[in-house]
Amino acid sequence: MSVSEQLTITTSGFAAKEQAMLEVFFGGRNAIGYNLVSSGDADALMINLKDEVAERHLQNWLNDAGKPWVAVVDSKADKPSRNAGVYIERPLSIKALQEGLSDLKKLVQSGVKAKAEPLIAKDAPSKPLNDRDRAREEAFAEWQARKQRSTQAASSWQGEHKDREEAGLNSRFSVHRNELNSLILEAQKQVQEKQARLEAEGKIAPAPEPEVAPEPEAPKVPSLSAEMILQCCGSLSDVNLDEATERRRVYFSLDGLMLPWILRAVKTGNETNNIQQIVGVPGALFYLPAEKAFLVGMDSDLLLQLTRTRFGFDELSLLDKEPDQELPKGKRVAADELVWQLALFTARGRVSDSLSAEEPLLLAEIPDFERLLETPHARSIAELWQSQRLSARNVADMLSIPQRFVFSFLVAADAVGLYCQ
Repeated sequence: MSVSEQLTITTSGFAAKEQAMLEVFFGGRNAIGYNLVSSGDADALMINLKDEVAERHLQNWLNDAGKPWVAVVDSKADKPSRNAGVYIERPLSIKALQEGLSDLKKLVQSGVKAKAEPLIAKDAPSKPLNDRDRAREEAFAEWQARKQRSTQAASSWQGEHKDREEAGLNSRFSVHRNELNSLILEAQKQVQEKQARLEAEGKIAPAPEPEVAPEPEAPKVPSLSAEMILQCCGSLSDVNLDEATERRRVYFSLDGLMLPWILRAVKTGNETNNIQQIVGVPGALFYLPAEKAFLVGMDSDLLLQLTRTRFGFDELSLLDKEPDQELPKGKRVAADELVWQLALFTARGRVSDSLSAEEPLLLAEIPDFERLLETPHARSIAELWQSQRLSARNVADMLSIPQRFVFSFLVAADAVGLYCQ
Protein backbone atom coordinates (compact mmCIF):
# COMPACT_ATOMS: atom_id res chain seq x y z
CA MET A 1 0.00 0.00 0.00
CA SER A 2 1.41 3.38 -1.01
CA VAL A 3 1.26 6.40 1.26
CA SER A 4 -1.40 8.08 -0.89
CA GLU A 5 -3.76 5.09 -0.81
CA GLN A 6 -6.40 4.52 1.81
CA LEU A 7 -5.80 1.85 4.42
CA THR A 8 -8.65 -0.67 4.29
CA ILE A 9 -9.69 -2.23 7.60
CA THR A 10 -12.12 -5.02 8.39
CA THR A 11 -13.63 -5.43 11.87
CA SER A 12 -14.56 -8.48 13.93
CA GLY A 13 -16.11 -9.24 17.29
CA PHE A 14 -17.78 -5.88 18.00
CA ALA A 15 -21.38 -5.70 19.19
CA ALA A 16 -23.99 -3.98 17.05
CA LYS A 17 -23.92 -0.67 18.94
CA GLU A 18 -20.14 -0.42 18.97
CA GLN A 19 -19.93 -1.49 15.33
CA ALA A 20 -22.30 1.34 14.42
CA MET A 21 -20.11 3.82 16.29
CA LEU A 22 -17.03 2.56 14.44
CA GLU A 23 -18.81 3.00 11.11
CA VAL A 24 -19.61 6.61 12.04
CA PHE A 25 -15.98 7.18 13.10
CA PHE A 26 -14.50 5.77 9.88
CA GLY A 27 -17.05 7.66 7.80
CA GLY A 28 -16.21 11.02 9.39
CA ARG A 29 -13.34 13.45 9.14
CA ASN A 30 -11.56 12.01 12.17
CA ALA A 31 -10.51 8.94 10.16
CA ILE A 32 -9.33 10.42 6.87
CA GLY A 33 -7.07 7.94 5.09
CA TYR A 34 -8.86 4.88 6.44
CA ASN A 35 -11.69 2.92 4.89
CA LEU A 36 -13.85 0.35 6.70
CA VAL A 37 -14.64 -2.67 4.52
CA SER A 38 -16.66 -5.82 5.19
CA SER A 39 -14.53 -8.08 3.03
CA GLY A 40 -11.76 -10.20 4.49
CA ASP A 41 -9.39 -8.96 1.76
CA ALA A 42 -8.34 -5.88 3.74
CA ASP A 43 -4.98 -4.34 4.62
CA ALA A 44 -5.53 -4.88 8.35
CA LEU A 45 -7.89 -6.36 10.93
CA MET A 46 -9.50 -4.52 13.87
CA ILE A 47 -10.79 -7.03 16.42
CA ASN A 48 -12.52 -6.86 19.79
CA LEU A 49 -10.21 -9.22 21.72
CA LYS A 50 -12.72 -10.10 24.42
CA ASP A 51 -12.60 -13.90 24.73
CA GLU A 52 -11.10 -17.15 23.46
CA VAL A 53 -13.23 -17.05 20.31
CA ALA A 54 -11.69 -13.69 19.40
CA GLU A 55 -8.21 -15.06 20.21
CA ARG A 56 -8.78 -17.92 17.76
CA HIS A 57 -10.05 -15.49 15.12
CA LEU A 58 -6.91 -13.39 15.47
CA GLN A 59 -4.75 -16.52 15.28
CA ASN A 60 -6.55 -17.54 12.07
CA TRP A 61 -5.91 -14.07 10.64
CA LEU A 62 -2.21 -14.40 11.40
CA ASN A 63 -2.08 -17.86 9.81
CA ASP A 64 -4.13 -17.11 6.69
CA ALA A 65 -3.67 -13.40 5.88
CA GLY A 66 -0.39 -12.64 7.63
CA LYS A 67 -1.31 -8.96 7.72
CA PRO A 68 -1.11 -6.35 10.53
CA TRP A 69 -3.86 -6.05 13.11
CA VAL A 70 -5.17 -3.84 15.88
CA ALA A 71 -6.87 -5.35 18.94
CA VAL A 72 -9.20 -3.51 21.32
CA VAL A 73 -8.72 -4.88 24.86
CA ASP A 74 -9.75 -4.04 28.41
CA SER A 75 -7.14 -2.11 30.39
CA LYS A 76 -6.71 -5.03 32.82
CA ALA A 77 -6.54 -7.74 30.15
CA ASP A 78 -3.36 -9.60 29.29
CA LYS A 79 -1.66 -8.43 26.10
CA PRO A 80 0.42 -11.31 24.73
CA SER A 81 3.44 -10.34 22.68
CA ARG A 82 2.60 -10.63 18.98
CA ASN A 83 4.36 -9.11 16.02
CA ALA A 84 2.92 -6.67 13.48
CA GLY A 85 0.06 -5.53 15.70
CA VAL A 86 -1.21 -2.76 17.95
CA TYR A 87 -3.26 -2.91 21.16
CA ILE A 88 -5.82 -0.20 21.99
CA GLU A 89 -6.93 -0.18 25.61
CA ARG A 90 -10.44 0.67 26.71
CA PRO A 91 -12.01 3.09 27.46
CA LEU A 92 -12.32 3.53 23.71
CA SER A 93 -12.24 7.13 22.49
CA ILE A 94 -11.67 9.01 19.26
CA LYS A 95 -8.16 10.00 20.37
CA ALA A 96 -7.27 6.40 21.26
CA LEU A 97 -8.56 5.19 17.90
CA GLN A 98 -6.59 7.82 16.00
CA GLU A 99 -3.35 6.99 17.83
CA GLY A 100 -3.81 3.24 17.36
CA LEU A 101 -4.62 3.59 13.67
CA SER A 102 -1.59 5.83 13.17
CA ASP A 103 0.67 3.11 14.60
CA LEU A 104 -1.12 0.50 12.50
CA LYS A 105 -0.61 2.51 9.33
CA LYS A 106 3.12 2.71 10.01
CA LEU A 107 3.25 -1.08 10.29
CA VAL A 108 1.38 -1.53 7.00
CA GLN A 109 3.57 0.97 5.16
CA SER A 110 6.74 -0.65 6.51
CA GLY A 111 5.70 -3.93 4.95
CA VAL A 112 5.90 -5.92 8.20
CA LYS A 113 4.34 -9.37 7.86
CA ALA A 114 2.36 -10.84 10.75
CA LYS A 115 3.34 -14.35 11.66
CA ALA A 116 1.72 -16.84 14.02
CA GLU A 117 3.85 -18.20 16.81
CA PRO A 118 5.33 -21.53 15.69
CA LEU A 119 4.15 -24.64 17.46
CA ILE A 120 6.93 -26.65 19.11
CA ALA A 121 6.36 -30.40 19.35
CA LYS A 122 6.93 -31.86 22.81
CA ASP A 123 8.78 -34.93 21.49
CA ALA A 124 10.88 -33.13 18.90
CA PRO A 125 14.02 -35.01 17.90
CA SER A 126 17.18 -33.75 19.54
CA LYS A 127 19.33 -34.19 16.44
CA PRO A 128 19.27 -31.48 13.74
CA LEU A 129 17.04 -32.07 10.71
CA ASN A 130 18.23 -32.00 7.15
CA ASP A 131 16.43 -29.91 4.51
CA ARG A 132 14.18 -32.77 3.35
CA ASP A 133 13.09 -33.71 6.89
CA ARG A 134 12.55 -30.07 7.76
CA ALA A 135 10.30 -29.62 4.73
CA ARG A 136 8.29 -32.68 5.75
CA GLU A 137 7.92 -31.39 9.30
CA GLU A 138 6.72 -27.99 8.07
CA ALA A 139 4.22 -29.57 5.67
CA PHE A 140 2.89 -31.83 8.43
CA ALA A 141 2.59 -28.89 10.88
CA GLU A 142 0.72 -26.84 8.27
CA TRP A 143 -1.67 -29.75 7.62
CA GLN A 144 -2.33 -30.10 11.36
CA ALA A 145 -2.95 -26.36 11.71
CA ARG A 146 -5.44 -26.32 8.83
CA LYS A 147 -7.25 -29.33 10.24
CA GLN A 148 -7.49 -27.69 13.64
CA ARG A 149 -8.78 -24.42 12.17
CA SER A 150 -11.50 -26.26 10.26
CA THR A 151 -12.65 -28.02 13.42
CA GLN A 152 -12.61 -24.82 15.44
CA ALA A 153 -14.48 -22.85 12.80
CA ALA A 154 -17.29 -25.40 12.73
CA SER A 155 -17.61 -25.57 16.53
CA SER A 156 -17.25 -21.85 17.31
CA TRP A 157 -19.50 -20.30 14.66
CA GLN A 158 -22.66 -20.60 16.74
CA GLY A 159 -20.85 -19.64 19.94
CA GLU A 160 -19.33 -16.52 18.38
CA HIS A 161 -22.67 -15.49 16.90
CA LYS A 162 -24.34 -15.86 20.30
CA ASP A 163 -21.56 -13.94 22.04
CA ARG A 164 -21.94 -11.00 19.69
CA GLU A 165 -25.68 -10.83 20.33
CA GLU A 166 -25.21 -10.95 24.10
CA ALA A 167 -22.42 -8.38 23.97
CA GLY A 168 -24.79 -6.04 22.12
CA LEU A 169 -26.81 -5.64 25.30
CA ASN A 170 -23.84 -4.53 27.36
CA SER A 171 -21.18 -3.13 25.04
CA ARG A 172 -20.89 0.65 24.96
CA PHE A 173 -18.21 3.24 24.26
CA SER A 174 -16.13 4.29 27.22
CA VAL A 175 -18.34 7.22 28.14
CA HIS A 176 -21.17 4.86 29.18
CA ARG A 177 -18.96 2.96 31.58
CA ASN A 178 -17.60 6.24 32.96
CA GLU A 179 -21.10 7.64 33.38
CA LEU A 180 -22.23 4.44 35.11
CA ASN A 181 -19.28 4.69 37.49
CA SER A 182 -20.12 8.35 38.10
CA LEU A 183 -23.74 7.56 38.92
CA ILE A 184 -22.63 4.80 41.31
CA LEU A 185 -20.29 7.25 43.05
CA GLU A 186 -23.08 9.81 43.30
CA ALA A 187 -25.42 7.25 44.89
CA GLN A 188 -22.71 6.16 47.33
CA LYS A 189 -22.05 9.78 48.26
CA GLN A 190 -25.73 10.40 49.03
CA VAL A 191 -25.91 7.27 51.21
CA GLN A 192 -22.76 8.33 53.09
CA GLU A 193 -24.13 11.85 53.67
CA LYS A 194 -27.41 10.44 55.02
CA GLN A 195 -25.53 8.04 57.30
CA ALA A 196 -23.33 10.90 58.57
CA ARG A 197 -26.42 12.95 59.46
CA LEU A 198 -27.95 10.03 61.36
CA GLU A 199 -24.67 9.45 63.21
CA ALA A 200 -24.51 13.15 64.17
CA GLU A 201 -28.05 12.91 65.57
CA GLY A 202 -27.06 9.78 67.53
CA LYS A 203 -29.62 7.55 65.82
CA ILE A 204 -27.10 4.96 64.64
CA ALA A 205 -23.63 3.95 65.76
CA PRO A 206 -20.77 4.78 63.40
CA ALA A 207 -19.94 1.81 61.16
CA PRO A 208 -16.33 0.94 60.34
CA GLU A 209 -15.30 1.97 56.89
CA PRO A 210 -14.95 -1.05 54.57
CA GLU A 211 -11.64 -1.60 52.88
CA VAL A 212 -11.82 -0.74 49.22
CA ALA A 213 -9.42 -2.30 46.77
CA PRO A 214 -7.52 0.40 44.87
CA GLU A 215 -8.58 0.91 41.29
CA PRO A 216 -5.90 1.35 38.62
CA GLU A 217 -7.85 4.26 37.17
CA ALA A 218 -10.24 6.17 39.39
CA PRO A 219 -13.43 7.18 37.56
CA LYS A 220 -14.09 10.88 37.23
CA VAL A 221 -16.48 12.24 39.83
CA PRO A 222 -19.36 14.06 38.12
CA SER A 223 -19.20 17.84 38.38
CA LEU A 224 -23.00 18.16 38.61
CA SER A 225 -25.13 16.93 41.47
CA ALA A 226 -28.26 14.86 40.86
CA GLU A 227 -30.37 17.96 41.55
CA MET A 228 -28.40 20.06 39.07
CA ILE A 229 -28.70 17.34 36.42
CA LEU A 230 -32.47 17.40 36.95
CA GLN A 231 -32.53 21.20 36.57
CA CYS A 232 -30.48 21.05 33.36
CA CYS A 233 -31.93 17.94 31.67
CA GLY A 234 -35.29 17.39 33.32
CA SER A 235 -36.91 13.96 33.73
CA LEU A 236 -38.82 13.62 30.45
CA SER A 237 -38.88 10.03 29.18
CA ASP A 238 -38.07 9.20 25.56
CA VAL A 239 -40.82 9.77 23.02
CA ASN A 240 -41.66 8.47 19.56
CA LEU A 241 -40.95 11.45 17.34
CA ASP A 242 -42.97 9.88 14.53
CA GLU A 243 -46.16 10.37 16.57
CA ALA A 244 -47.53 13.93 16.48
CA THR A 245 -49.03 13.72 19.97
CA GLU A 246 -45.73 12.60 21.51
CA ARG A 247 -43.68 15.15 19.53
CA ARG A 248 -45.57 17.97 21.24
CA ARG A 249 -44.22 16.80 24.60
CA VAL A 250 -40.60 17.56 23.72
CA TYR A 251 -41.05 20.96 22.03
CA PHE A 252 -41.53 24.23 23.91
CA SER A 253 -42.04 27.84 22.87
CA LEU A 254 -39.51 30.58 23.59
CA ASP A 255 -42.23 33.26 23.65
CA GLY A 256 -42.13 35.22 26.89
CA LEU A 257 -38.99 33.52 28.20
CA MET A 258 -35.82 35.33 29.23
CA LEU A 259 -33.40 33.31 27.04
CA PRO A 260 -34.25 35.11 23.76
CA TRP A 261 -33.61 38.47 25.47
CA ILE A 262 -30.24 37.25 26.71
CA LEU A 263 -29.29 36.27 23.16
CA ARG A 264 -30.66 39.55 21.80
CA ALA A 265 -28.57 41.50 24.31
CA VAL A 266 -25.41 39.70 23.18
CA LYS A 267 -26.15 40.28 19.49
CA THR A 268 -27.11 43.96 19.91
CA GLY A 269 -24.18 44.68 22.24
CA ASN A 270 -21.65 43.15 19.84
CA GLU A 271 -23.09 45.07 16.91
CA THR A 272 -23.29 48.49 18.63
CA ASN A 273 -20.49 48.01 21.18
CA ASN A 274 -22.84 49.52 23.78
CA ILE A 275 -23.60 47.98 27.16
CA GLN A 276 -27.04 46.35 27.14
CA GLN A 277 -29.25 46.26 30.20
CA ILE A 278 -32.10 43.75 30.35
CA VAL A 279 -34.90 45.76 31.93
CA GLY A 280 -37.82 44.08 33.69
CA VAL A 281 -35.98 41.48 35.76
CA PRO A 282 -35.76 41.85 39.57
CA GLY A 283 -32.06 42.57 39.71
CA ALA A 284 -29.15 43.91 37.70
CA LEU A 285 -28.42 42.10 34.43
CA PHE A 286 -26.05 43.82 31.97
CA TYR A 287 -24.15 42.56 28.94
CA LEU A 288 -20.67 44.09 28.62
CA PRO A 289 -19.52 43.70 24.98
CA ALA A 290 -15.99 44.94 25.67
CA GLU A 291 -15.45 42.11 28.15
CA LYS A 292 -17.71 39.52 26.45
CA ALA A 293 -19.28 39.04 29.86
CA PHE A 294 -22.48 39.60 31.84
CA LEU A 295 -22.78 41.62 35.03
CA VAL A 296 -25.23 39.71 37.23
CA GLY A 297 -26.64 41.29 40.38
CA MET A 298 -28.84 38.43 41.60
CA ASP A 299 -28.29 35.04 43.20
CA SER A 300 -28.33 31.77 41.24
CA ASP A 301 -31.65 30.59 42.69
CA LEU A 302 -33.44 33.71 41.45
CA LEU A 303 -31.74 33.40 38.06
CA LEU A 304 -32.94 29.80 37.82
CA GLN A 305 -36.52 30.86 38.56
CA LEU A 306 -36.34 33.59 35.93
CA THR A 307 -35.41 31.08 33.22
CA ARG A 308 -38.76 29.31 33.83
CA THR A 309 -40.85 32.50 34.11
CA ARG A 310 -43.18 33.55 31.27
CA PHE A 311 -43.05 37.35 31.05
CA GLY A 312 -45.92 39.39 29.65
CA PHE A 313 -45.93 41.50 26.50
CA ASP A 314 -43.38 44.37 26.74
CA GLU A 315 -42.49 43.29 30.27
CA LEU A 316 -38.84 42.79 29.20
CA SER A 317 -36.80 45.17 27.08
CA LEU A 318 -33.22 46.25 26.29
CA LEU A 319 -31.72 49.58 27.31
CA ASP A 320 -28.49 50.99 25.86
CA LYS A 321 -25.90 52.17 28.35
CA GLU A 322 -22.92 54.36 27.54
CA PRO A 323 -19.51 52.78 28.24
CA ASP A 324 -18.64 55.49 30.78
CA GLN A 325 -21.84 55.12 32.81
CA GLU A 326 -21.49 53.78 36.33
CA LEU A 327 -22.67 50.20 36.77
CA PRO A 328 -24.10 48.56 39.89
CA LYS A 329 -22.19 45.95 41.84
CA GLY A 330 -22.46 42.38 40.70
CA LYS A 331 -20.65 39.26 39.59
CA ARG A 332 -19.06 39.13 36.15
CA VAL A 333 -19.69 35.89 34.24
CA ALA A 334 -18.33 35.02 30.79
CA ALA A 335 -21.07 35.41 28.19
CA ASP A 336 -20.85 31.90 26.75
CA GLU A 337 -20.78 30.40 30.25
CA LEU A 338 -23.96 32.20 31.32
CA VAL A 339 -25.77 31.59 28.01
CA TRP A 340 -24.89 27.87 28.13
CA GLN A 341 -26.17 27.57 31.70
CA LEU A 342 -29.39 29.51 31.09
CA ALA A 343 -30.10 27.52 27.92
CA LEU A 344 -29.79 24.25 29.87
CA PHE A 345 -32.07 25.57 32.62
CA THR A 346 -34.60 26.70 30.02
CA ALA A 347 -34.58 23.51 27.94
CA ARG A 348 -34.65 20.90 30.73
CA GLY A 349 -34.41 18.03 28.24
CA ARG A 350 -36.73 19.56 25.63
CA VAL A 351 -36.26 21.21 22.22
CA SER A 352 -37.15 24.83 21.55
CA ASP A 353 -39.60 25.51 18.71
CA SER A 354 -36.82 27.34 16.82
CA LEU A 355 -34.94 24.03 16.40
CA SER A 356 -35.72 20.54 15.13
CA ALA A 357 -34.75 17.22 16.66
CA GLU A 358 -34.61 15.73 13.16
CA GLU A 359 -32.53 18.33 11.32
CA PRO A 360 -28.95 17.11 10.60
CA LEU A 361 -26.38 19.41 12.20
CA LEU A 362 -22.58 19.45 12.49
CA LEU A 363 -20.79 20.68 15.59
CA ALA A 364 -18.01 23.12 14.67
CA GLU A 365 -16.06 22.68 17.92
CA ILE A 366 -16.16 20.81 21.23
CA PRO A 367 -17.52 22.91 24.12
CA ASP A 368 -14.97 23.94 26.74
CA PHE A 369 -16.14 21.72 29.59
CA GLU A 370 -13.45 23.13 31.85
CA ARG A 371 -15.70 26.19 32.11
CA LEU A 372 -19.13 25.10 30.91
CA LEU A 373 -21.49 22.83 32.82
CA GLU A 374 -20.87 19.25 31.70
CA THR A 375 -24.15 17.33 31.62
CA PRO A 376 -24.24 13.50 31.44
CA HIS A 377 -22.82 12.08 28.17
CA ALA A 378 -21.94 15.61 26.99
CA ARG A 379 -18.43 14.66 25.83
CA SER A 380 -19.55 11.63 23.83
CA ILE A 381 -22.39 13.68 22.31
CA ALA A 382 -19.93 16.40 21.31
CA GLU A 383 -17.38 13.97 19.81
CA LEU A 384 -20.02 12.16 17.77
CA TRP A 385 -21.72 15.37 16.61
CA GLN A 386 -18.40 16.86 15.52
CA SER A 387 -17.48 13.76 13.49
CA GLN A 388 -20.54 13.70 11.23
CA ARG A 389 -23.66 15.71 10.36
CA LEU A 390 -26.45 14.10 12.41
CA SER A 391 -29.80 14.96 13.92
CA ALA A 392 -30.44 14.97 17.66
CA ARG A 393 -32.60 11.91 17.16
CA ASN A 394 -29.72 10.09 15.42
CA VAL A 395 -27.29 10.98 18.20
CA ALA A 396 -29.58 9.65 20.95
CA ASP A 397 -30.21 6.41 19.03
CA MET A 398 -26.54 5.79 18.15
CA LEU A 399 -25.28 6.42 21.69
CA SER A 400 -28.27 4.61 23.26
CA ILE A 401 -28.77 7.39 25.80
CA PRO A 402 -31.95 9.20 26.95
CA GLN A 403 -33.16 11.82 24.51
CA ARG A 404 -33.32 14.53 27.18
CA PHE A 405 -29.51 14.68 27.50
CA VAL A 406 -29.14 15.22 23.74
CA PHE A 407 -31.99 17.76 23.54
CA SER A 408 -30.55 19.92 26.34
CA PHE A 409 -27.13 19.80 24.68
CA LEU A 410 -28.74 20.80 21.35
CA VAL A 411 -30.41 23.91 22.80
CA ALA A 412 -27.31 25.00 24.75
CA ALA A 413 -24.85 24.45 21.87
CA ASP A 414 -27.13 26.34 19.50
CA ALA A 415 -27.45 29.23 21.96
CA VAL A 416 -23.67 29.74 22.12
CA GLY A 417 -23.30 29.24 18.35
CA LEU A 418 -21.31 26.00 18.20
CA TYR A 419 -23.03 24.50 15.16
CA CYS A 420 -21.85 25.04 11.58
CA GLN A 421 -24.08 27.33 9.60
